[in-house]
Amino acid sequence: MALVRRDARATEITPFRTWGPLSLFEDFNRLFEETLGEFVRPSVLVAPADLYETDEALILEMAVAGLAPEDLEVSIEGTKLTVRGQVKPAEDVKARRYYLQEIPHGSFVRTFTLPVEVDASQAKAEFRHGLLRLTMPKVAEARAKRIPVEVVQ
Repeated sequence: MALVRRDARATEITPFRTWGPLSLFEDFNRLFEETLGEFVRPSVLVAPADLYETDEALILEMAVAGLAPEDLEVSIEGTKLTVRGQVKPAEDVKARRYYLQEIPHGSFVRTFTLPVEVDASQAKAEFRHGLLRLTMPKVAEARAKRIPVEVVQ
């Protein structure tokens, strides 16, 4: 026997729809798009990043798809690391009639507070396949030091 949902206002019986997090999310998106349509578009440009450390350095890896190295600016001031970028729209954008436009364009700024002091003069930035990798050597005082444990008798 099939489950059916009955709406007291409806004149027909409709098949019961399974509800769950994904279907609710889809319904919310559909409602949002139908209600606001062209007034609101997802245009926030966010560059996701990982910041981690090794014994010798702090490493920042940031996904910057759609950017070229010349579209990025990286600066370190004390313990503040700032990455700026700008995604430029296609040159023929005025000739296009979009049905869907989700790729954000514009600029972004991300500022990170570094957990340890780094030697900014020795920092190295690499760009490969849309991933920015910044290696920042720690200053000598911030590096991990091994302390030998002595046996006392």
